[in-house]
Amino acid sequence: SGRLGDKFLSVGRVQSPTLAIIVNREKERETFISVPYWELYATLINGGEFEAQHKKGRFLDQAEAEATRAKLGKTGTVKSIILGKRSEKPPMPFNTTEFLRAASAIGISPSNAMRIAEFLYVNGYISYPRTDNTVYPETLDMKGIIESFLNTEFKEYAQKLLSGKLQPTRGKKETTDHPPIHPATPVKRSQLKDDEWKLYELVVRRFFATFAGETLWETMAVTVDISGEDFGANGARLMEPGWRWYYSYNLPEDRILPKLAEGQSLTVKEVNLVGKETQPPSRYGQGHLIKIMEDLGLGTKSTRHEIISKLYSRAYVHGNPIQPTKTAFAVVEALEKYASTITKPDMTSKLEKDMDEISEGKITEDFVVRESRDMLGEVFKDMTKNKDLISEALRNGLYEDRVIGTCQKCSSDLIIRKSKKGSRFIGCSGYPNCDFTLPLPKIGQIVVTEKQCSDHGLFHIKIVNKGKRPWEIGCPHCNFNEWQKKIEEEKKNGLIKEPKIEVKEVKSNKTKRNSSK
Repeated sequence: SGRLGDKFLSVGRVQSPTLAIIVNREKERETFISVPYWELYATLINGGEFEAQHKKGRFLDQAEAEATRAKLGKTGTVKSIILGKRSEKPPMPFNTTEFLRAASAIGISPSNAMRIAEFLYVNGYISYPRTDNTVYPETLDMKGIIESFLNTEFKEYAQKLLSGKLQPTRGKKETTDHPPIHPATPVKRSQLKDDEWKLYELVVRRFFATFAGETLWETMAVTVDISGEDFGANGARLMEPGWRWYYSYNLPEDRILPKLAEGQSLTVKEVNLVGKETQPPSRYGQGHLIKIMEDLGLGTKSTRHEIISKLYSRAYVHGNPIQPTKTAFAVVEALEKYASTITKPDMTSKLEKDMDEISEGKITEDFVVRESRDMLGEVFKDMTKNKDLISEALRNGLYEDRVIGTCQKCSSDLIIRKSKKGSRFIGCSGYPNCDFTLPLPKIGQIVVTEKQCSDHGLFHIKIVNKGKRPWEIGCPHCNFNEWQKKIEEEKKNGLIKEPKIEVKEVKSNKTKRNSSK
């Protein structure tokens, strides 16, 4: 395929529908047309200060929003106060999908999370991490597990749980193969690396949270009349942390409103009209994508993270939230046009359902093998018949992924190339007539981003190495200029010394050999 490094193109009954989900979301973003709107906010004073928004929410007509703002006076009256309570039920036990989503939310990718989870399992710190089960079996010594943490840094949490009745939550799916993911034995923080501890702590806290009570909030909804226009403000105060005391990830902050009474007069400090635009649908994060795959029957608890990791290694996607490359677009569009079955979740979902029915004794293994062979046979037939058209479409996509911008010397494309020795560089597609080049790092996946340099017109690039933060190079031309400037400054300051070559006179000191005539 002419790709850089050992990256090559691949398709698969799980991989391709997953890639299509990512590409189709990106198409939705590209075709999205933003609509401007305006929001009206009033800052009100009553001892304390708080902000209220006009009850209309979004004004689609700027003139209407400005006219509403112009009519507002300097005082408002509290029209109504509604006090209430809101509760949050504790979470269900961890199955693999929810565990990977939670890990992703704290900055650990699904592939890394599963690798670390397997390490923790092998060392006896957590239970088997590949499970669909969300119900603790009766045979699990839940009290014993909690008691084992009484002499650890989780002592306070364990004591509080043991002081009451242990009644865990139950998820929707109950299986008999493996229990939900839970801690197996305590381990000291000093015995684990940072990410290992983060995941171990996540499992422990989730396990504890499933035995805790509901989280309770006190809510307050206020309506203020300003010159006949209604403005609203909502407050919330945590009354009882419940399960969130154990599992404090993404805990919402209190929104405290000052003490108010109906009919009370308030001073309007200022009114702000804020212009905004509707936003395109967001890209999928890895955790969200795993949930979508589960809902569509794509892959299993053991393979979904591997499929996503493969999309990265094939350079189909980059970043998190996930962004597809031009190659991904080309692959999906070619397959949708010439072998559409492989890009839809239907085939895989059907096969996964068949697997369940085999285990339930409803159908035979031979039937499923014949069925899958027939389905895949049709896919291969379509791909073989259209292989030349598919190849042409893929070549175009591969080329687009390598284009950095336009050569300022000859106006040809600047593209990522490889030398005969295997080193990478940016070269002109007009070669040999144009020999303009820029250097590139020797290792790492090169990703061409959408950001463009205002000086050189080149797309910014970044280098991605597995397990490390991406290296944002930016504009390769600017980067090269800065590097050259730095080298010159270091030479000027004597930090880099030019090598001196001394030529010394070498005296002849030959040893005569004995020779016989």
